[in-house]
Amino acid sequence: MLDNAKHTYALADFTVEGKAGKWYFWKSARYGDKEERRGPCSNIASVTLMIAWQLKKDITTRDAVNQLPE
Repeated sequence: MLDNAKHTYALADFTVEGKAGKWYFWKSARYGDKEERRGPCSNIASVTLMIAWQLKKDITTRDAVNQLPE
């Protein structure tokens, strides 16, 4: 990666829903996108960790074009 280059990424919004002690999350649908509900998670900490993993995956995928060949 170019260390002196700036990389800025707008990250997706997520919707979180709690039902009967279980937590579900999905990327907020836009422009006709289909919601992909994930879960259940046992607590809100688990939901936030799963969202963090999704955001990491999105950043890694989008930043791949900025990687220099080794």
